[in-house]
Amino acid sequence: MKKTLIIFLSVLLLAACGNNREKDLDEIKAYEARISMFDVAVHADKADTLTGLYRHFIEEYPNDSLAPLFMLRMAEIAINTGDNDEAIDLLDNLENTYSDYEDLAGCLFLKGQAYEADGQYDEARECYTRFVENYPDHYLAADTRRLIPLIGLTPEEQLEAVLKQANTENGNQ
Repeated sequence: MKKTLIIFLSVLLLAACGNNREKDLDEIKAYEARISMFDVAVHADKADTLTGLYRHFIEEYPNDSLAPLFMLRMAEIAINTGDNDEAIDLLDNLENTYSDYEDLAGCLFLKGQAYEADGQYDEARECYTRFVENYPDHYLAADTRRLIPLIGLTPEEQLEAVLKQANTENGNQ
């Protein structure tokens, strides 16, 4: 009888945890459906609310397959709201905690963007270089190779460099 009671309580506890997870996911999905990234970028309260929902999920279910995705989304929100240091910290944490996450390439690329937006050009170059070396077949790799020499240049210098490269590629020196 005691064994049956323990099994029953264990099943009940697992079911309750599953229901909480589903409830938390439903809340995230409902909030995401009501807002856009534009809303998040210009309304700090919406960014904070969504980030809070993601953070709660990650804290409650750190081993869930959605935890690294939500951490990546938190980093995207941080970049969109200009908090590049927070984005970099989140992406470092994601790489270290979820080293088997399927989109580590995207994380590394995004970290390069955060460094670049923060004016940390050497770190941005390092991230982008690691990205193209580790993921040479990624759909962003070719563009990233062309981007690396332009990091930190003014728009005028970037245009000049692009035109010079185009002329070189076309044989017009």
